[in-house]
Amino acid sequence: MFHFSYRQEIYDEIKESRRYYLSWRNKEKVWDYKNCSVRVIGMGDNKARVIVRRRKSGFSKFMKSDFEVNLMMGFIASNVRKETIDHRDILVFDLEQSNDNHHRELKDVKIWSDYEHETDDLYNTVLQERNNDSGTKIIEADYLERNNSVIPVIYQPKIDAWENFLREIHVYKEDDGSFQITLVFQDEVLRMHGILDGIYRYIRLLKYKRTVDIETFYFNGHEFFFDNIYSGKSNLFEDTIHNQKTIPVKYYFQDTNHPVIFVNTSNHALAPHDNNHDLWKWEYVPWSKKIPIKSGNKSRQEIESFF
Repeated sequence: MFHFSYRQEIYDEIKESRRYYLSWRNKEKVWDYKNCSVRVIGMGDNKARVIVRRRKSGFSKFMKSDFEVNLMMGFIASNVRKETIDHRDILVFDLEQSNDNHHRELKDVKIWSDYEHETDDLYNTVLQERNNDSGTKIIEADYLERNNSVIPVIYQPKIDAWENFLREIHVYKEDDGSFQITLVFQDEVLRMHGILDGIYRYIRLLKYKRTVDIETFYFNGHEFFFDNIYSGKSNLFEDTIHNQKTIPVKYYFQDTNHPVIFVNTSNHALAPHDNNHDLWKWEYVPWSKKIPIKSGNKSRQEIESFF
């Protein structure tokens, strides 16, 4: 297990007149986490994606049970060097910058272990993987049992779970062998246009007869089709994103039965890539018995009828 630290501008999570947003303080803080696991994926071109996980436990009011789930943060390292700080070898990372005004980039990113050989092993792995671009990437997860069903793994920014949390995932097999995948969120709360949230909620209730948010996309084994719910490059601070796109899978979880999906915006627009790299994300693995979501195989039509 590793220590993971970084410096980032401090923010407050604000709810004001049903509008949810982050209030940046113009003041930075060093965040330090213990007992983290670290994985490295080669990106080629002297870059590597570093995936850091830490455990989060609590009680789910929705599932009415205790839960344990991973939080994940992934960043692209353009360089890594080993420095001796306080008589300890520590890895210092230079990160690829996004030039996005909504994000507050991670600075002074450091990872180390209490055992020197683990720090050395991680350092050598990053150096080795930087030029190893294997195309579609596998996100390994030795901590979890294997599952042979086709079912995606979902990542959602932790701060989006105020009322927008994922509660159900359904995988329905179509006659042509492809899969219709439907996500059910507790709600859809606007951020950028929060002042209109009450009106928007009333319209949704009249139109759909529900307040839960239901989103559907399709998977054929190597591509996703997002109908009116592709996020593109938009991030959590946007809430009116409705694009259409057929796009290849970018990451798989453990094996090719489990394509990875990122919830990128407040209206739950989706993509196979992460647009909120500076935020911790819930790692929802549907076959885990410890996470607070339900999984099933209902079609979109059946789910709509139920709600």
